[in-house]
Amino acid sequence: MQARVSQPAAATLTEVGLLGRVLALDIQPALFDDVRRCGNTLCVQASSGTDPYMLVRDWLQARAARLLAWRLKRLARKLGRVPSRFALSNAQTQWGSCTRRGHVRLNWRLVQAPLAIIDYVAAHELAHLVHLDHSPRFWAQVAVLCPDALTRRAELRRMGATLFRI
Repeated sequence: MQARVSQPAAATLTEVGLLGRVLALDIQPALFDDVRRCGNTLCVQASSGTDPYMLVRDWLQARAARLLAWRLKRLARKLGRVPSRFALSNAQTQWGSCTRRGHVRLNWRLVQAPLAIIDYVAAHELAHLVHLDHSPRFWAQVAVLCPDALTRRAELRRMGATLFRI
C-alpha cells in the first residue's frame, strides 16, 4: 500500500494523533526523559540534549508495536491464516507490505489513525497471504475481512499526510 509524504519540520509540531484522537503536545524541560498521556495531552519531559520529538516517536512506536500486532492477530484469526512474521515499518511511501514468505510489515505511524483505518491496512496485507496481487479475488478477500474497505481506503488517502508529521 502506497503513501505519499509531506513532512513539516518537527519543531513546528504541536500535536500528534493516537487512534484517531488528537493529542496536544506539552513539552517541558526536565532532569529525566518521560512521556505520558495526560487526558488529551501528551506530556513530554525532555532532559538537556534530548530531542523531545524523538521521545514522542519512541512512545508512539512502542504503542504501535503492541496495538498493530493485536489488530493483525485479530483479523488473521478471521482469515484463518497467520503471517509467518510481523514487524513494524518506518517506510516513507507504504502503509504496509506482505512478502511471499508471509512476512507482514505495518507502518508504525498507523497507530495515529482510527482503528477502522488500522484494520483496513491490516486486512489489505493479510489478504496478500491468500492472493499476492491486486486482482478482483484479492479485493474480494479484503472485503471479507473489511466490508467497507473502499471507504476506509479513501479516508486513509485523505488523512495520510497528517500521519507523517512525526
